[in-house]
Amino acid sequence: MIEPPQPYTVKMVGATGLSTDERSAAELRFRMALEFGVGGPECVLPTLQACMLARSLIEGLPARERTDAESGAELEVIALWENAEGRAIMTALKPLNTSGNMDEVRFVISV
Repeated sequence: MIEPPQPYTVKMVGATGLSTDERSAAELRFRMALEFGVGGPECVLPTLQACMLARSLIEGLPARERTDAESGAELEVIALWENAEGRAIMTALKPLNTSGNMDEVRFVISV
């Protein structure tokens, strides 16, 4: 039996001057692009959790061992998440024609 994906929410923060509709549409674009990038809605939270674990494992390594890990699975997981997240952010923000500063915009994922 296939379990439904664990529910999560996406909230856009740091964007000023957007209407509720613009913000909601950007959050939806982000969510859809992120899900596409990691392999589906059921993969979002596990991929995020794997990325966070991989980062914590690499951060704790001495410099020499960190260099050895650069070709390891940890970095592949981190790269998968960062690429999907980066494309999702670009997808979410591209249609917004705002004169405001979008450098502070981020998307928060919560369970």
